[in-house]
Amino acid sequence: MPDISSQYIESMLLKELAFAYPDVVSVYSSNDVGMVESVVENLETELCRVYDNIELIHPGELEGASPEMMDDARLAVSECIKEIGTNLASAINEHGKEELLSCIDPVKTDPILYSKRIGLSGMPSKLICYDGNVVPSVIKTGKHPENGVWNNDRLHVAALAMLVEEEYGKTVEYGFVEYARYGIVRKVIVRANDRRQILKIGNRVKKIKDGTMPDKKEGPLCEYCNYSEMCGACSAKVSLASRFF
Repeated sequence: MPDISSQYIESMLLKELAFAYPDVVSVYSSNDVGMVESVVENLETELCRVYDNIELIHPGELEGASPEMMDDARLAVSECIKEIGTNLASAINEHGKEELLSCIDPVKTDPILYSKRIGLSGMPSKLICYDGNVVPSVIKTGKHPENGVWNNDRLHVAALAMLVEEEYGKTVEYGFVEYARYGIVRKVIVRANDRRQILKIGNRVKKIKDGTMPDKKEGPLCEYCNYSEMCGACSAKVSLASRFF
């Protein structure tokens, strides 16, 4: 488990608050007068509920968290509420309540998926029934890009899409990323190159499990890595090809 900090608790609160978005959105229609203020008010109510229940939902992860950490995390999330509410209200006005709900209302939360065929497992934040298809959605609590999604988030969605395909036996062409700190939902098209990269990563992981370490490439994080000595020992024989890449 990671070290408990107010930032870690903040991420947990943001994720749990994102699960409440459908309840907040469902009571509005486009162009409701004073919708932004009302959405913000309802989000604040939901945050109070989430905060009261968070230790019941994640007892092990929050063991040892101090009251000061909890309060700091709650305050940090409170400061995001206005922007979240503004963006959700904007999405309702632009796309309509039903369209937004179809992107965020889950049929399952945190399901564990496994594919024997590609040797991967994963747990999407949500499974969404969008346009008659079950697709994955992941909740991210960091910053969002100006357009689209971060490359790592794209690969995450692609991997989960491949797991959903095996679970439900239907091709998954897209998924969603919810940037919970801002109340922004982005649709992700799963491309062939994304799938190719996932299979490549899976193959590398399999080789490591079988005892073959990849060629060592020094980087700024190596200084802080707990496995640097092991990595150096396993990478004593560097391939010729690695000299060029």
